[in-house]
Amino acid sequence: MNLIDRYVTEVGKNLPLLKGREDIEKELRSTLEDMLEDRVSTTGHMRDEAMEIELLKEYGSPQKIAATYNPHPYLIGPRLFPFFLFVLKIVITVVVFVMLGLAGVRAVTDTPMMGMDFVNIIGGGLGNALSAAIAAFGNVVLVFAILERVIPDKEIGGFNDEKDWDPASLTKEPDPDTVKRGEIIVEIVFTFIGLAILNLYFEILGASFFAENKWYFIPMFSDVFLKFIPWINAIFLAEIVLDVFLLRNALWTPFTRIAKVLIEAAGIVLTFLILSTPNIIGFTAESFANIPESSVDAQALMTVFNLSFPITMIIIIIIQGVELAKAIYGLFKTTYKTK
Repeated sequence: MNLIDRYVTEVGKNLPLLKGREDIEKELRSTLEDMLEDRVSTTGHMRDEAMEIELLKEYGSPQKIAATYNPHPYLIGPRLFPFFLFVLKIVITVVVFVMLGLAGVRAVTDTPMMGMDFVNIIGGGLGNALSAAIAAFGNVVLVFAILERVIPDKEIGGFNDEKDWDPASLTKEPDPDTVKRGEIIVEIVFTFIGLAILNLYFEILGASFFAENKWYFIPMFSDVFLKFIPWINAIFLAEIVLDVFLLRNALWTPFTRIAKVLIEAAGIVLTFLILSTPNIIGFTAESFANIPESSVDAQALMTVFNLSFPITMIIIIIIQGVELAKAIYGLFKTTYKTK
């Protein structure tokens, strides 16, 4: 194997792509051979190892050449990075606020509010908030890394493209079928985080108590709730697929409007089923039976959650209903526009 072959092989090892690697190696080998033949004809010298070394040195290291074939040399590119920071701030703020709020509820409902018990509650809440923030950060990075490689470059350019921006565009009425990318990205991130919590971090949905030098954990939901997780996953995944499709096409169509209506309708039905299913809440008298009575006000915690859970589900149904109405209205407008 001569130096050209070894050089091409080394470039191939550093290529980030599997598909098309052989074609790239053939093209590179042909280019180098042609350049070498030109040098032979120009200088009149015989081809030797010294000439190959000189050519390859001028051409560049295998790592440098392989990098030129990488369409995404970064995890999150500069065109999506401003939106990444925007979404990250929202997600981290919401996650930390929720975790600290849960810690506050525990601090209010737990009987011992002084000494080490209080310190353990606050310390545990801060630790959970930090862990949740780190997990949320990882999920946001993963979502944007996927978007960086899924959305075409020309569409990514539309996120932050001042070169082609025309001030006269401010006088034009916005197209109602234009996708609002910022809202779609935020929706993808929060849906992805919801999937991660339900399938990877389900254990954080509950309450922890420290009593008599031992930690106790009460899950927020009973085993009855577990049968709904596959259906929730299906709706969340359908939402993510639709959102990614919308980001790629940048416009609403009758097909995507219908898909949105079906997803929102399925979400409302599922939420109603969860709300109407008995024994779905894990905070029951039986679940607190093994916990020392002095460590937690079980009755107060059950009362708070039994009131807040249906209120939360009703709020979710209202939000889903608004989204369904918007989707139906958009479908009628899009259908009428195409006619």
